[in-house]
Amino acid sequence: MKRFYIFLLLGIAALLTLSACSGTTSPVTSENATSILNSQDMSELNSVQGEHTMQEYTDTSENQPNADSFTIKISVNGTELTAVLENNATTRALVEQMPMTLPMRDLYDREMCYNYGSGAFPTETLRNDSYQVGDIIYWPTAGSFVILYRQNGEQFSRQHLGHIESGVEVFETTGDTNVTFELIS
Repeated sequence: MKRFYIFLLLGIAALLTLSACSGTTSPVTSENATSILNSQDMSELNSVQGEHTMQEYTDTSENQPNADSFTIKISVNGTELTAVLENNATTRALVEQMPMTLPMRDLYDREMCYNYGSGAFPTETLRNDSYQVGDIIYWPTAGSFVILYRQNGEQFSRQHLGHIESGVEVFETTGDTNVTFELIS
């Protein structure tokens, strides 16, 4: 009986692989997967797939007045900052989670960081140049969401998300703290 389930799971994996290579765009959903998988397998699929589909991330940008960018409010220790995020796959995924409060760590005396974990968000075009003070980035290697508040001249590969125009120096004295992010428009 154990062999039967192993062959069944291998067959399902092969079918999913073939359908992924066929160029079809219909995703495996909970509705069509439940007829194949039991509830334990479904919970594993949901934890891998995440709560949102890429179509949902795309839909978020279509409902925004300015599809080129998102404006967010960042609140830290009683101070409110405004940032403009560009419209890319990573920011759409982040915007889906807003409003959110993250326990951010002050790292290297230059950045506030929250680690989602490697592969947490989709990425598009990675940059590998110098950053600007106020840049908001996603570092896919560790799945880190980062606000860069001080310059040290380092260059590293990252997904650029957006920028805080002014007030970013507040992070120079906050240390590890909770930071709240809300979508304005």
